[in-house]
Parts: sequence; C-alpha cells; structure tokens
Amino acid sequence: MNTDDQHHPHFTTDERNAMRSYLQRGEVRLSTMHRIAVGFLSGAGLLLLLPIFLKDGVLSIISAILAYTPNLPGGSGLVPTLALVVVYLCLLYPFVLSLSIPGVALLLLLKDIIRFYFVAHPPNFPEDLFNPRFTMTGIAFSPDESEEAKARILRYQYGTDLLNFIVSPADARSGYYYDLIDKPHRMIVPRTRKLPKLIQMDVVDIPSDKPLDVLADEDVVRVHGTYPNGAEPEPVLPAEHVNRTVKEIDGFNAALGLAGFIERSLYQEVAKTEVSLVRHTLKLRRLVLRYFQALLILIWTSVVTFLMLPFLEVENRRFPVLVVFAVAYFVWAALAPVVVQLPLTWLMNSFKPSASPKGVRQFQKSDSIQRFSRLTQRLCYVALLTAVVALVLEFALHLT
Repeated sequence: MNTDDQHHPHFTTDERNAMRSYLQRGEVRLSTMHRIAVGFLSGAGLLLLLPIFLKDGVLSIISAILAYTPNLPGGSGLVPTLALVVVYLCLLYPFVLSLSIPGVALLLLLKDIIRFYFVAHPPNFPEDLFNPRFTMTGIAFSPDESEEAKARILRYQYGTDLLNFIVSPADARSGYYYDLIDKPHRMIVPRTRKLPKLIQMDVVDIPSDKPLDVLADEDVVRVHGTYPNGAEPEPVLPAEHVNRTVKEIDGFNAALGLAGFIERSLYQEVAKTEVSLVRHTLKLRRLVLRYFQALLILIWTSVVTFLMLPFLEVENRRFPVLVVFAVAYFVWAALAPVVVQLPLTWLMNSFKPSASPKGVRQFQKSDSIQRFSRLTQRLCYVALLTAVVALVLEFALHLT
C-alpha cells in the first residue's frame, strides 16, 4: 500500500530516528509557543486595566464636561460663542483620539491573535480552497513508517465507531461537515483520503460498481475488515466487511480536512514542522510586540486621565476645566508617539554599538507595528495643534 503518488524514500534506521527525535523537539517547542500565546488570550493585564480606565476614567471625564458651565466674558455675543464652540471642537479631537489609539491597538492585538491561531490555507490542500483552520493541524501516522500498520489504521478508522467520535449525531443532524463537501471535487477532503485513493489502497470498495462521479449519498461503501497478510487474511474488524454510506465517508473525510489532516512521509512531516516553527516564531514576535504596544499606550492614557481627575473636582477646582483639558491632552499627545514606539526603541537600543541596525530599520519600515506607530505620530501632531488652539482661545476668552 502506498498513500502517495511517489515511492517512499529509503532511509537508514539512524536517519529515521533522527527525524523522529526532531519531530519530538519540534512539538515541544510548538507547545511552548502556544502556552506563551495563551497569556494574550487571557488579556495579561489589559483586561484588568481596561474596565478601570473606562469606568473610573472616561466616564468621570464625560461627567465633568457635562457638569461644567462655561462663563462667557463680555456677554453672550456671537464671537465669544463661536470661539467657545471652536474650543470644544478642538478638545473633542484629542479626547476621541486618546480613546481611539488604545482601542485600535487592542483590536490589532486581537487580530494578531486570530492570525496566530488560524491559517487560511494549510499545506498540501488545493489553492482554490478557502476554509480557515486552526494552525495546529492534525498529525497522521506516516505511511513510510509501516505500510501494513497504516493499512490497518485506515480500516479501523473507517470500520469502527471512530467515525461517530468525530462526526457526532448532533453534527450529522446539523449537516455542518456535509455542507463543506463540494461535489464532485471534494477539495476539503485530504488527497490521501479521497474515495479513489481509498479504493486504490484496497481499504474500501463499491459493491454497486457505479462510477465514482455518480455515487449518491446513500450508496454503500464497503470497508474491508481483513488485511491480506500471506495466504490467510488477518482480521482487523469484527466482521469481514463493514458497510458505510458515501455520506458517512464524506463527513468523516471533511472533518479530517477541516483539521488540516493529511498523510505525509516522515521527511515531509519534518519539513512542515520546520516551516511551522518559523511561522509561529514570526507570528508570536509580532504578537508580543503588539501586546506591549497596546499595554503601554493604555497605561499612558490611563495615567494622564487619572492625573486630570483631581483638577476637575468642583470643590478643588482652581483652574478652568477647559484649560485643564487642553494642557492634559497636549502632554498626552506629545508623548503618545514615544510611548507607542517604545517596544521597537528598546529593541533597537539592544544592538551593540559596532553593529549596524540598518537592515532592521529597513525591515521595520514595512512592518505593521511600525506603520501603526507612524500613524499615531501623525494623528498626535494634529492633536498637539488642536490643544494649543484650544488653550489660546480659552485664555483669550478669559482675558477679554
């Protein structure tokens, strides 16, 4: 039996043991990376700080603004009124920006978490198929390890209640796995588990002798319950044959495909593990940087917000409320770009003086984290301008 179109390469026992050892080390490293990523799913500080910031910080600021009644010197003429409206509009922009930047940073973090855990196209599946899957795909027993063992495994999987273990009665009633089947191509089905391949490997046969492209869901597929080993076939299943329907086989195979499951030779599994480690490392690198970026900007915004609150209390009010807002958001906008850039700045400062960081800087120009930092910088420049305009107009109103 051969589950691939090519003959399995012949490796020495030492070479096979080396590949098995690498696969074990690779699985340990992958599990370590996923344990790190679990910390970001739990929020790792963000979920603790965010409710406090929204409840005690943002709501207090909004309440102070709504409770504040501005005094217009010189009566209620048109010019002072327009100037006051401009002041409010100028302060509205940095206020919204101070909420938007931490919010966008958090959304980008969630997006990176999704892209870490899911992949749109796992290896060895058709390019035309788009069905996002969990990045930790199923691992099949390599057929080049033992073709006889693989033959028995396939018979046992299709001939026992393992089919119901994956496709439960509730799943069967919902039709979820069956709806994934695009007949007659069945792109979701692993190429090593398509019906013609199973027939070629003598795992199943079609008693009706119908052409495969006209088989209906209710047609019978017969699973062989014995394995031809010498003169006397050896039993694998309790019965010589087990009848399944095409629909049952399709649902089971669709579940395998949805998990990214496919038979690979031992060296192919090693190649996939190597690339998977690289992918996880790159995704986790950006995930960690994104987390610290979101955490730092949220901390900075919270610090400015909570330092502002004592100056807004009515009994301790010594400064005009709008002046407090203008000064606070000027300070926030002045340092927000620096705070957002801090993770990358710390990385750049870790270079030795003799090393040239030019290559890293060139790479960062196209990195999404760097793009977010540059966007924050430009928006904060506008916030600085609006805060200054609001401060000047507020002083002008009180001096007239």
